[in-house]
Amino acid sequence: MAGTDWEGPAYRVQLTGHATLGPPLPREAFLEKEPFATELRELALSGAKGLFYNAHRGLNQGAYLTEATPTLLSVLSRAYHAHAGNPLPFAEEVAAPITSTQKFTIDDALEGLFLERQEIEQILLLWNAKKNIILQGPPGVGKSFAARRLAYALLGAEDRERLGFAQFHQSYSYEDFVEGYRPTEMGFELRAGKFVEFCRRAESDLESPYVFIIDEINRGNLSKIFGELMLLIENDKRDPAWAIALASGAVPFHVPANVYVMGLMNTADRSLAVVDYALRRRFAFVDLKPKLSSPEFRLWLEQRGVQGPLLDSLINRIGALNKEIGADTTNLGSGFAIGHSFFCAGPTDEEDAWGWYTRMIRTESAPLLREYWFDAPDKAKGWEDQLLAPL
Repeated sequence: MAGTDWEGPAYRVQLTGHATLGPPLPREAFLEKEPFATELRELALSGAKGLFYNAHRGLNQGAYLTEATPTLLSVLSRAYHAHAGNPLPFAEEVAAPITSTQKFTIDDALEGLFLERQEIEQILLLWNAKKNIILQGPPGVGKSFAARRLAYALLGAEDRERLGFAQFHQSYSYEDFVEGYRPTEMGFELRAGKFVEFCRRAESDLESPYVFIIDEINRGNLSKIFGELMLLIENDKRDPAWAIALASGAVPFHVPANVYVMGLMNTADRSLAVVDYALRRRFAFVDLKPKLSSPEFRLWLEQRGVQGPLLDSLINRIGALNKEIGADTTNLGSGFAIGHSFFCAGPTDEEDAWGWYTRMIRTESAPLLREYWFDAPDKAKGWEDQLLAPL
């Protein structure tokens, strides 16, 4: 390299444990091609360290052999999959798989879900008919866990490429979900939101179902977030004949018939606004309840070292507490019950079963009771004492 800044003594480092890419991954296939270019730029702007590129998607001299984080590796592996049809070598050891063609059945969904087969079949039947459902229930009934299991059962495979996700909150907007103008290096440009982008992808694969999950659906301003989608998500409007131009654009848009929406809603959060009737009419509602008395829950804890009198006491005491909560129809009701998933993790290696149980009551159940009965602290303390009573 005579005549350059690199002229002079140098060292050659022999790489081991590597694979030659065939075909190679061109720079433009991930630094310039969407959605990978935007993802890489956002990763650089988020403060990630040791990247081989910068926020302008130029290469950082001297950083080519830095360790790739799981997030970076996932982006690069998906880019290579889009370019060559295969994931990067070694990527499966660190990053999540790009997709899975392995079938996912109702039997698979039943594992760890504590629902009966008939319940799952009814939910899937309702979801297929209505297109949009909401899983609602008190804290700890496993809504998030059930959502993914049910989604994969509907998809027929554990295929993450056909699964979308968003979590609503008070700052979530139409621009995030549908479309809006976003700042760029040159000014502003119109960009599709998460749901519209997901629907565009589903539209190119109409023979396969796609599922979009909305966590905490009643935490956002629903009419503001959904906008025109309030009409377009209806199950009888899933047709190009109903396509309309969205607020900021000119390209007609419709929700494809192969897109299934699932919302998750916590019935015990006092801060949440009531779901407006316009949206409620477009969703079917499914109640998830605590499964403390189910044989599957008992077996689950027995396999994790919670057995005998302690297991019986846990089930009986929390069951009695839930009856008390359900009977308090003035302030609480069944939507505030204590769910089974509070106890699903089981003891850690550093504690015995009783230590685990008392920790769960003191740090999770008791604070929730004090919030429930904030105007009756003696009642909350009385129930805490009952739950912690010696066996």
